[in-house]
Amino acid sequence: MKNIVACIDGSKLTLATCEASAWVAHKVKAPLTLLHVLDKATRPVVSELSGQIGFGSQEDLLNELVELDELRSKVALKHGKQLLIDAEELAQVRGVSDIHKLQRHGSLLDTLMDLEDDLRVLVLGRSGEDHSSTKTIGSQLESVIRTIKAHTLVVSESFEVPSSYMIAFDGSATSDKLIEKAIKTPLLVGLECHLVMVDGSGDKSAAFQQASQQLTEAGIMVTERVLTGDVDSALLDYQEQQQLGMIVMGAYGHTKLRQYFLGSNTTQVLIKSSVPLLLIR
Repeated sequence: MKNIVACIDGSKLTLATCEASAWVAHKVKAPLTLLHVLDKATRPVVSELSGQIGFGSQEDLLNELVELDELRSKVALKHGKQLLIDAEELAQVRGVSDIHKLQRHGSLLDTLMDLEDDLRVLVLGRSGEDHSSTKTIGSQLESVIRTIKAHTLVVSESFEVPSSYMIAFDGSATSDKLIEKAIKTPLLVGLECHLVMVDGSGDKSAAFQQASQQLTEAGIMVTERVLTGDVDSALLDYQEQQQLGMIVMGAYGHTKLRQYFLGSNTTQVLIKSSVPLLLIR
């Protein structure tokens, strides 16, 4: 059975990531893997330190730096293990019983690619422990979303179990797959559905109506709304007005997703949204 993988890194979004991943695992009845990756930033290399102290430095000073380096690596390793233990306890309290803890050295993206064959839903924060600003996304997030071919749930500072969601429909050819996937995933079963498109021209109304019909025929009660204005602002304003608990968007081929990011709509939604963003693949 494929796993839910939660990326745990000790950032201020870690609690929300743990809460969200426990909800996903419980909702889809899949095993939960709690993942902590020690990357280069938390695993300094001796040769890098020796270069920083300069030519001619005392040997005993170099030895002290090496010892500090080793101590820092041990502390980071211990800290990661404790994070995983805490996350496991929280998941158990939330009703998840099949839990695995995994700690790896290396890059986050490489690690996730290694796990991808057994990955069902990836859960991670929109920024990591090195990003304290609430006005940006993590440096690895875009590359992870572009590469990993599984549903990805991106959480912000806090997480509340959603009772409703908004599908951001763009009328494109690939958006049909978004509707098909949304109907099939058990993650959205039982939640109130709002189908929303930002388009003032009316050119995409046929595709929008077809999407609504697909959802209705699948037994889903749908609230339809066509908005106008800037895409990210219109979507986020509607989500806030309706107090919807999650935003669902499509992410299919690499090229299309790259266009989304370069076009900034998804990036802006990721940065500004206070609710989780589910990218469906």
